Formats: sequence, C-alpha cells, structure tokens
Amino acid sequence: MHRIEILGIDKFKGKNVLSGYYVNTLADHLVTSHQHIEKPHKHDFYATMVFTSGMGSHTVDFKTYEVKRGSVFMMSPGQVHHWELSEDADGFIFFHTAAFYEMRFSDELLSDYAFFSQVRSVDHVDLPASVIDDFTRHFREMSEAGFRDEKSKRHFIISHITQIYLEIDRALPNGSLAQNRSGYAEKFSQFAKLLETRFREEKSPEYYAAALHITAKHLNRINRETVGQSTSGIILDRVMLEARRKLIHATGNYNEIASALGYDDYAYFSKLFKKKVGVTPSGFRKRFR
Repeated sequence: MHRIEILGIDKFKGKNVLSGYYVNTLADHLVTSHQHIEKPHKHDFYATMVFTSGMGSHTVDFKTYEVKRGSVFMMSPGQVHHWELSEDADGFIFFHTAAFYEMRFSDELLSDYAFFSQVRSVDHVDLPASVIDDFTRHFREMSEAGFRDEKSKRHFIISHITQIYLEIDRALPNGSLAQNRSGYAEKFSQFAKLLETRFREEKSPEYYAAALHITAKHLNRINRETVGQSTSGIILDRVMLEARRKLIHATGNYNEIASALGYDDYAYFSKLFKKKVGVTPSGFRKRFR
C-alpha cells in the first residue's frame, strides 16, 4: 500500500533560509513550489499562511474553508491539504520544524496551541480587516531579517513567530494558551500526544488512562471539560480521520487499510466507519475520487 508523500522542509527554498525554517510570499511560493503541492501530500513541519488578496478554497483533512483577505491557516505535521485559488492570490507563508521553535523555550510547546492539535482540529481563523496590516507586519519583518550572525537571526524570527501564534490564539473563540496552563489542559495535552502515537494499536480509554496514571473516569472528565468530547469519541475521531486519509490518498485495498488501523475484521471496521462518516469506505472513496 502506497503512503501519502511526506514533504520535508528541505524541499522548499525561500528567503533568509535557516535550518528548519522557510518564509516566502504566497505568490512566489505558489510559483516556485507548485511542483510540490499539486498532488495530495503531508508535511513533516508546521505551516502558517495568511492571505492578503485573492479568493478560493482551502481543504484541510476533508474540511473546506473559504479563502479571502484575512484568512489565516495553521497546519500541523501529518495533515493533508490542497487549495484552489484565484490568480491574484497573495499573502505570506512560513514553515518550521518542531526543533527549530521549541529549542528556544523551556516552558512553551507547540502543542500548547489549539491550532496545532489534531484532536482539537482548529485549522483556520478569519482576521478582522482592522488588524490584518499589523498582523502581516510580522511576516514582512521575518522575510526581511538581515542579521549577519545566525543566532541573532534565529531569535528574531522565533520572537515574531511567537507573536503571530499569540495573535492567532487571541482570535480563536476560546483561546488555548491560557487553558493549557491548567491541570486539566496539561493532562489533555499528554493524552493527545500519546493518542497520536498509539491510536492505530490502542482504542481503549482504559489504556490511555493507565498510561497517564489516572482512572478512565477521570480522563473522560478531563476530555469533556477541555474539548467537550468523551475519551472514546476522541479516539474514534482520530482513527476515522486517518481512515479517510488512507482511503483517498493510498492505493491499498479495504482490508489492508482496516488492518493498518488495527481492525482485523473488515466488516466491523466498515460498519463503524459508516456509523461515523455516513457512508461505507467504498462509498467514501468513490465520492472523493
């Protein structure tokens, strides 16, 4: 079974390149990197983009959003996306690896932000017109950073990235950073990280609770308080997201896909998929292909 292509940050050459980092205007990015984005793909880095002109649509993990001036999109490693844009589309885009950003701070992680959690699924915000110019100033300064030594330049870039993330966080209906300082949010973050590595093999809420040294009842309470979902619901959502990705972007048969996600009984997997998504795996693949 073919895997979705995973693009590394080294495939992109933008302005003021540092190891683990890329910045560019959207117009130039679409021209110079079109060969990398015309097919379904994943990234192994974090990406943020803001549109200052143009229109169209941007689809991230089967959710389609309108693109307009002030649209901001945030993507985590592993997400699949594509876009359809007007010829006058422009703005700014930057990528960075986890190591590039997190090595600068000891008390701040990318997972603290709701928009970088595949469990929370917050992929975009629309900025009001009054703040767009001030918001994009950070991107411009990142593009034009002219420090001679790499250390100063890196610190300058990361400070602007942090300001961008804080502005995005503030624009969300329920900001994430303040929440993640609470005990519940910290446990939820631990659960989300564990889920991302184990959801193919482990579907039991009891497994995750035991790994976090709490009861399944308490983990369920944490998840409902934090994101309004039960533990089992969050686990199933993550599994079905991966199932949809594989059905569209992989060539394996249905039994192979089910097996790769930990289901040896395809009939059970198909029934579960239909209950969650609304159509059978074969119906879903036909619809999107």
